[in-house]
Amino acid sequence: MLRTLVVPLDGSELAERALPYAVRVASASGGRLVLVRAGHHAEVGEVTSYLAGVAEKVATRVPVQTTPAFGHAAAEILDTVKRFGADEIVMATHGRTGLTHMLYGSIAEAVLAHSRVPVLLVHARPGEAVPPPFHPTSARILVPLDGSAFSEAALPVAVDVLGTAGELVLVCVVSPDDHVELDERGKVVAYLDQQDKGARGEARDYLRRIAGQLTQRDPDLHVACEVRLGDAANSIVVTQIDRGADLVVMATHGRTGLSRSVMGSVAGAVLRTGTTPVLLVRPTGLDGAARPTTFKGPSFIVA
Repeated sequence: MLRTLVVPLDGSELAERALPYAVRVASASGGRLVLVRAGHHAEVGEVTSYLAGVAEKVATRVPVQTTPAFGHAAAEILDTVKRFGADEIVMATHGRTGLTHMLYGSIAEAVLAHSRVPVLLVHARPGEAVPPPFHPTSARILVPLDGSAFSEAALPVAVDVLGTAGELVLVCVVSPDDHVELDERGKVVAYLDQQDKGARGEARDYLRRIAGQLTQRDPDLHVACEVRLGDAANSIVVTQIDRGADLVVMATHGRTGLSRSVMGSVAGAVLRTGTTPVLLVRPTGLDGAARPTTFKGPSFIVA
């Protein structure tokens, strides 16, 4: 159960788009919000006044505390999580990277790279209408899985968020084969359509097994399974739309840098091209390798 959520703010309307989501999640779990804004020491009065004003707007709906911070934004956010024993970070992001989009894209990446708690990223694109926040008690939550223990680490977080009237949608994306399978004598063993059908079947069996494990622990849990063939990120986004998902929960390594950017990964591609909020979970002590006995699909939950 989520009890304390940290919401980073920067004084902008875009950053405040994370607030309705944080309020909804905290209200549903009986939790509280901690609002943090990083600034310079010379701005202490302005920062304190701004946070107090924002807190006043939401205090009637959920308990809220404020904490002005003075230093590097990402470091201060992570320090706030530690000091308040927070369970989750809820923040807005452009979902972009590059030197021209440093403000919130880079901060989100830096937070993900070091956060030990899940990070809920809400789209904040200038000029776009703000969609209403989902209600946790009835949300449809999409969880991409790839057959690895790493990707499955997102499941407990998704189940924790899921309400009694909500639905968990497990999705697995199978990479299509690009060559005919031959034996040692060059004879065709399986054509492409046969291989794809077999891979989809293995993926479906895998998802059903995971769904069975979840419902065995909680018989009241509503779980659906979806197998897609194609590009991982595109398939996840299409499934979001087709299923009317309110939230995507997925695992990520949370690595940063030009060569291993979170926003350049599948998780980042889902953020860039989708419109659904994404809750990223950074497992520790696990790699992204799929189990040898599972389907042949891309190990796509790797950032």
